[in-house]
Amino acid sequence: MLPSLRVQRHYPDMPLPSRGHPGDAGLDLTAMAVAPVRPGLFSVDTGISVQPPPGYYCEVVPRSSIVKTDFVQANSVGIIDPGYRGKIMVLLRYLGPGTGEAEARGLVGQRMAQLLLRRLDAVRVEAVEELEATARGAGGFGSTGI
Repeated sequence: MLPSLRVQRHYPDMPLPSRGHPGDAGLDLTAMAVAPVRPGLFSVDTGISVQPPPGYYCEVVPRSSIVKTDFVQANSVGIIDPGYRGKIMVLLRYLGPGTGEAEARGLVGQRMAQLLLRRLDAVRVEAVEELEATARGAGGFGSTGI
């Protein structure tokens, strides 16, 4: 049996999150309202609250089509903890000319982010004096070439 994601809608007749194509990973989220937070930063109300199944949490990521706008998701990935029941809000930063207020209002009714259901794996955190050696070691950014 498939796990069930419970979704509460906060606007009448709004669409439920859905996949654009069968087999897509993310459920598209629609902007239902937009409010400025400060210049260039906008809070987008997705109009939903969720209850993931036991053992799961959700992530909010931008849709790939966001590149067609001058917006980026301000926090890259939003984590929706299993116990959170408030509205899912997405923070978008405007990178284009001007204030972006008209452009932000234009997002209302548009799909602009996606919701991913992820398994929550519990781990034990263990402090150690040293980690096991690997071939890569501490090689970081660009260590394998461009």
